[in-house]
Amino acid sequence: MSRSWLTALLFGALCACGAGSLPVTAAVVVDQGHTPINGIYTFDRVDIFWTLDEADADSVKVDFGDGSALVLPGDASQVRHIYSGEGLFQITVTTWQDGHFFPATDPDPVHIQRRNVPGRNVLFIHHSSGRYMIRDCGFRSLVSSHNNAAGTDIRFWDHDFASGNAYTGLILPDSTVYLDWIYGPESNDISPAGYQVIFFDAPAFRDSIFNRHDVVLMKNDHVTGDITSEAQLLEYQDNYLRIRDVLDQFPDKLFILMSGPPRLPENITNDEADRARRFYNWLQSPEFKNGHPNICFFDYFDALSNPDDPDDPERNMTRPEYREPWGDDHPNLLANMTIGPQLADVLLRILDPEFYFDPSSVPDSPVVGARLHEAVPNPFNPATLISWELTRPATVNLLVFDVAGRLVRSLLAGNDQTAGRHEIVWRGVDDHGRPQPSGVYFYRLGFNGQWLTGRMTLIR
Repeated sequence: MSRSWLTALLFGALCACGAGSLPVTAAVVVDQGHTPINGIYTFDRVDIFWTLDEADADSVKVDFGDGSALVLPGDASQVRHIYSGEGLFQITVTTWQDGHFFPATDPDPVHIQRRNVPGRNVLFIHHSSGRYMIRDCGFRSLVSSHNNAAGTDIRFWDHDFASGNAYTGLILPDSTVYLDWIYGPESNDISPAGYQVIFFDAPAFRDSIFNRHDVVLMKNDHVTGDITSEAQLLEYQDNYLRIRDVLDQFPDKLFILMSGPPRLPENITNDEADRARRFYNWLQSPEFKNGHPNICFFDYFDALSNPDDPDDPERNMTRPEYREPWGDDHPNLLANMTIGPQLADVLLRILDPEFYFDPSSVPDSPVVGARLHEAVPNPFNPATLISWELTRPATVNLLVFDVAGRLVRSLLAGNDQTAGRHEIVWRGVDDHGRPQPSGVYFYRLGFNGQWLTGRMTLIR
């Protein structure tokens, strides 16, 4: 925690100038800081905190130094942030009170280091929620599009159930499925206890992973969120501490831990949902991750759940817009098409940081923004115009998917475009020129790692 000398100097100068309209007790930041201090890597969570001098502010704005900022209520005293790129980032907390503002810059910048990339052969361990997300968002197509644009060879494998239903086994990067190809029956349990078995008691499964893959994405399942007691919460933490001991023995591998999805309100209690939030917060905390640079975290739970508001009876449960109407806990199509590309973006940014970042310019680089317009006409037959605007030059991908998440047409792949308005016509055909049937299609605009989605209907 450090004294905000800039704030004190500014406030003193304002008072010396006789600013009679200043409040008697100003909401000035007197102390601020962040944790962890050292050993922070891309996509680690950084906790930022500050203390005000006596009065509450009307509002607080936190500028994270990476081109993003957040406005919070005046009584806020901390916030979390995840930096996706490496560099030195200066955090500024500005309080607003009675029309006056008081900026306070942390003299200790956040130093974000690039993660070591051991290789680009990825294995995603999951069950049904992961399966539907991969399918609905066209995950492999997003990876393939990046490979085409960047000249990389990122290979994405995934491992579903080992037995018990039709969706089993190891799926290859080209989507080939062999139902009898499995690393072991242990993949039927991807709870914390199940992962402990995989890494401690199943050498065939574990060695298959380490011999064939560089990056392992480990998703927790639904039941991980059903934490019925404090004792079970501690047991889950102990499971992951033991797992971490094994992962530490493989510094040449990268492990991306992934929380499980939240539950519907009718399928879980508040206490259970709150414990799930606490557990996943702990998994991404500096307490668990600091000093373990080969472990990072993707918060699938937080992306899908209502905020942790103690006054909300559905806190930490699936957001209404992401619920299936028939009471199924699986996230719906909108959720999969929203969160899936976010996961792909994190993965691609970690595996190919050179494509996204210039370390010498990160602290001062403005954020590239875009606006994606509705296709015109919509519905359409036989063709429609897709248009968008860029605030700065960007490398652009424009992809068309069907409702099953299959890539239908790559309209643009790695196209360098200037700032301003751009447009392209889709004539309702796939990459081979074959007319597509009537139905709903999604067009996705990718620019510098960000994605926007539009919906259009083809009527034959």
